[in-house]
Amino acid sequence: MSALVGVLCLTLAGTALAQENLREISAREADGHKVAQIRFVHRGAKRIKGETLRSAMLTQEGKRFQRRFFKNDLTGLVNLYYTKGYRDAEIVRKLLRLDAKNRVHIHIEIDSGSLWTVSALTLVGGAPFAADTLRAQVGLRAGAPLNYGKVLEGERQLQVFLNQRGYLHAAVRNEWVGDNRASRSTEVVFHIDPGRKMYFGAVEVENLDQLYTRKEVIERYLHFEQGDLYNPEQLAKSREQLARTGLFRSVFLLTPETSDSLQPVVVRLREKKRISLSSEVFLSNIEPRVKGVVQHNNWLGRGARLSLDASWGQPEQGITASFTERNLLGTGADLVLSAGVTDEWQKTKQQGNPSDQRQVALLTANDSVLNGFLSFPFGGEAIIREYIRTATFDYLSVEHLWKAEATLTKSWREIYQAQVSLSAEDSRTQPDPSERIAYSPRPINEGGTENDEATESDGTTENDEATENDEATENDEATDADNLFDDDDFDYSEGNFFTQDDFIDYSDGKIPVTADWLRILTERERSANLKTEFLRDSRNDPFAPTRGALLQLTGRYASSFILGQHQTYVIDGEAAFTYYQPLSRRLVLALALQGGGAASLREGRRLPQKYWRAYGGEGSLRGVEQDAINAPGGGRLGLNMRGELRYQRNNFGFVGFWDRAQVWRKPSQATLRSMVDGYGVGLRYVLGFPLRLDIAFSDGSLDNGSDDQQWWRRLYKRRHFYFSIGQAF
Repeated sequence: MSALVGVLCLTLAGTALAQENLREISAREADGHKVAQIRFVHRGAKRIKGETLRSAMLTQEGKRFQRRFFKNDLTGLVNLYYTKGYRDAEIVRKLLRLDAKNRVHIHIEIDSGSLWTVSALTLVGGAPFAADTLRAQVGLRAGAPLNYGKVLEGERQLQVFLNQRGYLHAAVRNEWVGDNRASRSTEVVFHIDPGRKMYFGAVEVENLDQLYTRKEVIERYLHFEQGDLYNPEQLAKSREQLARTGLFRSVFLLTPETSDSLQPVVVRLREKKRISLSSEVFLSNIEPRVKGVVQHNNWLGRGARLSLDASWGQPEQGITASFTERNLLGTGADLVLSAGVTDEWQKTKQQGNPSDQRQVALLTANDSVLNGFLSFPFGGEAIIREYIRTATFDYLSVEHLWKAEATLTKSWREIYQAQVSLSAEDSRTQPDPSERIAYSPRPINEGGTENDEATESDGTTENDEATENDEATENDEATDADNLFDDDDFDYSEGNFFTQDDFIDYSDGKIPVTADWLRILTERERSANLKTEFLRDSRNDPFAPTRGALLQLTGRYASSFILGQHQTYVIDGEAAFTYYQPLSRRLVLALALQGGGAASLREGRRLPQKYWRAYGGEGSLRGVEQDAINAPGGGRLGLNMRGELRYQRNNFGFVGFWDRAQVWRKPSQATLRSMVDGYGVGLRYVLGFPLRLDIAFSDGSLDNGSDDQQWWRRLYKRRHFYFSIGQAF
């Protein structure tokens, strides 16, 4: 019946071919023509899918037909059935046809035959191990399909079992005997010779006198000692650990032949260069940046690492020295001790503080509108307080940070990493003296309320302003409307303030960064930070990934003391996820999501500026200036979403991208509609690493004031260029 079905299928296929005007040809005539189609006709049940059969052939659809390959393909198809237990499989018929476009159509009829089974499983030899113990290592039983792949796997499992128990020279081979064609079964026999039991002997480091690395460092990564029972897994683990140190270009562990039971091990190593130099240049239409690293990877031959990392240019510059002790106490964890100083620039928004006597005096003396309120017979001081409270100071700040840190890092299973660090920091954040402060007072009416309800949009309300915005300390709470200009501790006579001759008109909205404003807006802070981080990295390439994902979770607890004000406790958390999905051979979709928040654990205490959230520019949202997305008084919450569609052909690539980000002061303000968008296109050129050039535009939501120019002129004004090494994320 099955034969009849096969003949019928082949007849129908032949009819279809005839209808398609296909001409039957020989393999010699088909040579060199492109293959249009490969079809399989199964006589009886389909034992193996057509996709699996096609993948086992060298002849492929869309490629040129080659007669010598096709002959081997037919043999390979039969062998594929053999390995699955179909020992009677055969190619019943093959047809090669040529269509009107000189393309080859291949039709192959296969008869799989009956499935053979294992009649019995026999073990020969294997002492001193019991037969049942050895039989348990083989995933094959009597009555099971005669699958050649499983037979070979059973042979390998027996070999591993014996090797792990010290039998280095164990030999295992399989044999099929007693074919019974009537029952379609055969006996599988495993011949087992354990050989002599072996132990690890002496360890010799080849050409040790020519190595800079000391022998005790090499021995630290060996997972066996002389006299231990021989185990090849320990040998492989030792090789892996030596390779992961980064000290060696190549690692080999050799086991020369020996006549006794002690197996010597020869360690053959080839060292990397101990001193390395690297540099990076980043260019944009805002600021250039240069970075360099000098690193000694094997200090004093003990495997420790010394490095000096320096960078110049905004938004961050500084120098950091670090010392790394690898494989601390044999735990596999690395300890990094670092210390350095950095300057970091970022856009900052502060709200006016009517509790600061110096700020009030400066503004009332130099703001003609504010000065006019002094003449009000009633309620003038209340109006002044409200006017100052709703004003904002937008400026470029620079944080000068001294930092010492100890970090313990542990990696496992290739893709996981955990990190714990403890740091001490001393920072000073102040306006950049080379820039000017953008001064934006809010219009108010005579009743002292805002026309535009700025308190809600700025993330503060009347009730919480004294704690969240002004964030006054306990010493500031005595200030009220009756003593707005009284400050017994403030000296107006010894150069600490100004006279009427020092009048500077603030009406244009720009305030020079004078010594007085430096004192008002400077924040000094000292803190101790405990930080934990978890990383899962399954990307195929950390530098230019095309598939996989990266998950990073970070948490921080800090005890912070703002000099001259108060102590507070801060929690800070952040989560980041990137995902890379290949859509085709040349097209990759890259997505990134990052968000976090910070809060002071003591109610009413100010959150130090270095924990404020800000986005914008390279690394978060292309199309706006660096850290331009922020919140008055400091953003506590932030969200950044990024997407790129990457097309790569040979060395050249093209990218379209869309970034979104926003910062909020309160969770109640967080909405996706308020986010800032940046978008653009980019070019990539791979020269061992990708060179990146991006042009980005913003949606204009950060533009100040009205602009009656044409839309394309406004778009042109918002353009930003970025050039760097490596992908954006």
